Amino acid sequence: MSNHAAPWISNRGVGRLLAQETNVSDLIQFLSDRDRSPWSELVGFVPDDVAREVQKANHADLLLTSESRTAVVEVKLGHLMSADQQARYEAIPSLPTLYLAALSSDQVRVEADSSRWHFFSLSDLISSWESSDDELARLLAAEAAKVLTTWDRMISGVFSDQSSEAWKPLSTLKQKFLGRVVTRRIAKDLRDRGRLAYAGVTSGGGLPLVQGWTPVRGEGSDRTFMAEVRWRETKPSGELRFGVDFAPRPERDEDEEVRRAAYQLARSMDAEIDYVSLRDYLAAERPGFAGLLRRDKPSRPRARGDWEQVIVHGFVGTPLTGGKRNNRQRTSPDFFGDGTLRFQAIAEIDFERASARNVTDLIDCTLEYLASRQP
Repeated sequence: MSNHAAPWISNRGVGRLLAQETNVSDLIQFLSDRDRSPWSELVGFVPDDVAREVQKANHADLLLTSESRTAVVEVKLGHLMSADQQARYEAIPSLPTLYLAALSSDQVRVEADSSRWHFFSLSDLISSWESSDDELARLLAAEAAKVLTTWDRMISGVFSDQSSEAWKPLSTLKQKFLGRVVTRRIAKDLRDRGRLAYAGVTSGGGLPLVQGWTPVRGEGSDRTFMAEVRWRETKPSGELRFGVDFAPRPERDEDEEVRRAAYQLARSMDAEIDYVSLRDYLAAERPGFAGLLRRDKPSRPRARGDWEQVIVHGFVGTPLTGGKRNNRQRTSPDFFGDGTLRFQAIAEIDFERASARNVTDLIDCTLEYLASRQP
């Protein structure tokens, strides 16, 4: 596995401008001000005005209005349109036609949700001005569409079959926001396989991550096995974390019962929540993963402090000497994790060899492994 410098690089020129969603919306408005005619093919009418951040339309990125029709275009790049934001758009009294404009991979977001929504690939949307009679609009659109098309091809490549000429490894993605688009698609693919899944970013560093869960035997979404993949900051690689992840019962606070239940399950699977055991399982079940995972040091940390006291009292109830706040960095069992209910081992994934499909399969297979080894 390579050990290169930080994989993230800064965009340049037009790419740097387009990496900000507000800039993309501003560009579309500018193109519209130069020539509104392309909207006829896109939304079925030529707007009299294309406005930005209109309060009465849920602060829409773009509000298109004519004498008899309106349309809203929500532009997304690295961010996700939340269910709450979607619902607010759908509640606009004037009932405008609703469009999501994003990189091509995010089309699944519309396909999975309300029939009220239509989808624009950003590259296709902006390329509509490449045949404009306005020279400036034509030139700007051509440059912007070229960048957006490149991003679409990169994302498509990491989801391609390895036998395809279009295939690309995850290390191809050099901007964090592209990783976020990819994790959203992975999460959707995991949900299609019946897994609980979430795509987001790490706190602090904003690194892309995707998480999958499957309930432990006889339980629901609050008592699960977990497998997650998060991007690294300084290497073209990812980190697979896998193990036990519990939450309090609905409408209940965290207490000793749930803390002890989570820890006891992890403790009973001591040999299974370990890289070597997972590696051996994958070697038998999915030999193609053999060169993707690696761990040169123990996959779990040494224990620190008195974890039993944390189980009984929680971190808040077990302050350290001098009244210092207790946390996982100061008191920890021999598992990685956050808080008091997550117990994991870690392995590295070589992103110079792995694709998004590999990550989807790896999370799914790891969840199957954990569930099959439950006592």
